[in-house]
This record gives sequence, structure tokens and C-alpha cells, in this order.
Amino acid sequence: MKIVRAERLALDIPFYTDRVIRAMQRAQTHSERVYVYRVVTDSDLVGYGDSLGVHDTERVVGQNPFAVMNDDSLGLGLQLAVLDAAGQAAGVPVYALLGDKVRDRCPISWWDIDMSPEDWVAEAEESIRRGYTSFKMKARPWRDIVDQIEQVGKVVPADYKFDVDFNGFLLHQAGAEEMLQQLDEYPNVGIYESPFYLHRDPRGGRILRERVRKPIVEHFREEYLLADCCDGFVIGSGVTATRHQAALAATFNKPFWIQQVAQVLAPPLWCNWVRCFPMPGCLISPATSCGNTTY
Repeated sequence: MKIVRAERLALDIPFYTDRVIRAMQRAQTHSERVYVYRVVTDSDLVGYGDSLGVHDTERVVGQNPFAVMNDDSLGLGLQLAVLDAAGQAAGVPVYALLGDKVRDRCPISWWDIDMSPEDWVAEAEESIRRGYTSFKMKARPWRDIVDQIEQVGKVVPADYKFDVDFNGFLLHQAGAEEMLQQLDEYPNVGIYESPFYLHRDPRGGRILRERVRKPIVEHFREEYLLADCCDGFVIGSGVTATRHQAALAATFNKPFWIQQVAQVLAPPLWCNWVRCFPMPGCLISPATSCGNTTY
């Protein structure tokens, strides 16, 4: 079996509501452009994937999908399309190509860039309407995150959780400690992501862990495992790198979630991945893939 045709289709999918349009156009972190990848085999199987990146589709033409499906250098969208075709050819779900199934279900979290408290309240209410139970929210120094948390907390259930992502804006251990100890008092706060960038001060990360009650997570680096400066990880790359990071996290007993940026086609495939990952984790699809921005 070989891939005989591969193509990239550019789509512009509008953000789903005016408040998100305003916030995302201001932030300029992700656009409405998404690329859908389509591969066709000589047995007329068609595989699909999507991502925000532009990948060279000619690289897979003439290749057996099973020979290239683990090649992360293809780019995420194209790699997902190849995996889709390979799974169809084998007659199995994608996870069966990657490992043994260890779970049947995987949660997916809502996502938003920083917004006013009123807009976050509306976003939280929309997320609940769609069945979400967690919300990844971008905390920024030009807004009052304590007030934002307090306002959103009034409209969500007691077991609904917030992932408060600072993207390093608290700068250092002392500043992070003061802020996170305030947020510890809010029951909906579940975890803190990147309060400051821990590779700049691993010892400060260990001190912070001791002085706040909620878990601290960071984007995966092997040095964080050795320094033991965080409680869990954000992982996400190509298939092979993601499996490697997940295995290392499990070895050190660190939970994780997968974070990728895509649209509608990719999240079901990621849920397939997590079925064979050894540690429990929450699948968080940021920006345009989470559902809060596009549909």
C-alpha cells in the first residue's frame, strides 16, 4: 500500500462569537486559518488531519503510511492524516497502532485568551451548556485575575475546575507565591500553569510547590523531572515525541495533558492517543480546537 496523493486545503473558519473575535484579534495568538490535510492511498483509503501549520505534502507521496506514520518531522496535520489512513488500512482505531488501551474516556477542556470578567462568565456558561467541566484561562497582569476567578466562580458548579495559565507573567517565585496563595482560597481553581518559567529557577519552583496548595504544571522538559520542581506537565508535539514525553512523565509519576492547536478533525485522534497513555491526564486543546472559538 502506498500514498498516491496528498493535498493541503486552506480554510478560514470564523471564531464562533463576537466576544471571542474581539479578544483573539486583539491577542493575535491564533488566527482563523486552518489547514486540512488529505492523503489518498492506492487502495482508495482517505485519511484526514488538520493543524495551523503548513507542511510539505509531497514528502508522503509514494510512501507506505505505516513506514512514515511515526515521523514527527512531517508536521502534525499531515502526520494525523497518515495515521488516519494507516488505521483504516489495519482495520483498527489509531490508538491500537500506538499501544495497548488503558482507558475508555478522556476529558477535553475549554480554553480562552484573557478577557473581561463578564466575557469569561459568558464563556464559562457556554462551556457548561456544551458539557465541559474545566476551563483553561489565560491570566494576564493587565487584568485582575482574582476578580475574574471570583466572578466566573459564581456561575460554575462546585466541581468545575480552572487551569489558570500565567505564561510566566508572575516572573519569579516570590511574586508567584503571593498571587497563588490568594487563588488557593477559591475552590474552583484546580491547577496553576507556568506561574513563572521554571527553567530559570528550578529551586524557586520547588519552594513554590511547598508554599501553595494547588498543583503547579509546566510545559514538558526533562530537566524539570530531575529538578522535581512541578507537579505535572503540558505535553504535545508529534506522535513519537508525545509518546516519549508521556512515558517519562509516567515513570516519574507526573500526570499530564496533551495540548495541541488545530480545529475539528484532530481532537478525536488525540483522544485515541490518550487511550494508550499510562498516566491519567486531561486533554486540553487550546485556541481554535477547543470548541470555544470556532463552533
